[in-house]
Amino acid sequence: MVEAKAQAEPKRNPDWSRDETILLMDLYLHAPQAGKTHPEVMALSALLRAAGHHNSHPHLASFRNPAGIAMRLRNFGRLDPRAPPERDKGLRPGGAMDAAVWREFGNDLEALTREVARVRRSITYESWQPTVRSSRGPAPSFGSRTMTTVDGKAAVYLLLIGGPNDVLAPGIPERDGFAVVKLGRTADLPRRMGELASGLPPGSAIRYLPIGLRMFASAEPAHVFERSMLDLCDSRGWSLGGEFAYAPLGELRGMFNRPSSRP
Repeated sequence: MVEAKAQAEPKRNPDWSRDETILLMDLYLHAPQAGKTHPEVMALSALLRAAGHHNSHPHLASFRNPAGIAMRLRNFGRLDPRAPPERDKGLRPGGAMDAAVWREFGNDLEALTREVARVRRSITYESWQPTVRSSRGPAPSFGSRTMTTVDGKAAVYLLLIGGPNDVLAPGIPERDGFAVVKLGRTADLPRRMGELASGLPPGSAIRYLPIGLRMFASAEPAHVFERSMLDLCDSRGWSLGGEFAYAPLGELRGMFNRPSSRP
C-alpha cells in the first residue's frame, strides 16, 4: 500500500483577505507607524495566526507574524492621502486588496468600525470556539504531587469583550466610546483564549477579542504592569471588579500601548 504523499510545503503565504485587510486598516488608523513589538501589532498577529490554523491550507512559519504586519502597515500608509509624503518614502503602495478596502472605508469610518466589529467576532468565533461535546474534567486522582515553576517570558493582554452591555455590565449606563474589557497575564495567549472560550456555551453572544498584547522578559514586570493598569481602572472609576473594567476604549488603549512599563 502506497502512503499518501505529504502535503507540499507552501512557497509563500496566502494573500491577505478582505477581512484581514479591514483589521489592518483599523490598526493603521490607530497606530500608522507601529513596529513589530507594538502591543496591537502583536495582538493582531495572534488573532490572525489563530484563525489561520483553523483552515485547511498550510502556512509558512512567518504567516501573519508581527514583523510582516508592521511592514504591511507601512505599505498601507502609502494609500493615505493625509499622510506626510516623506513619512514612508521609498516604500511601495499596498496591493489591490489594500486599495479596495481604502476606497470603501477611507471616507466612511463609521462603516469601518462596524465591519471591524463583525470581522473580530467572526474570526474569534472560528478560532477559539468551544467544543459542543460535554466535558466533565479529569477523574479524581490522589497522592503527592511535585510542581516546579520556571520563570520566563510573560505577556499582559487587553481583551475587548463583545456582547450585550446589559448582560456584561448590568446597571451601568452606556457611554459613547466605552467598552467592557479584561486585563490579564499569560505565558501563552492562544491557550488562554481557548480556556476563556471554554467557559462560554457554544453559540454564546459573548466574545473575547484580543486588541493588545505587551510582552515582558519575566513574570515580575508583567505582574507590575498588569497591576498598574488595574489600579488605573480603579482610580478612574472604570473597574467592574476582578480583571474587568468598563472603560473609554481609546484612552485605555493609549495607556496600554505607552512604551514605559507603567502607565
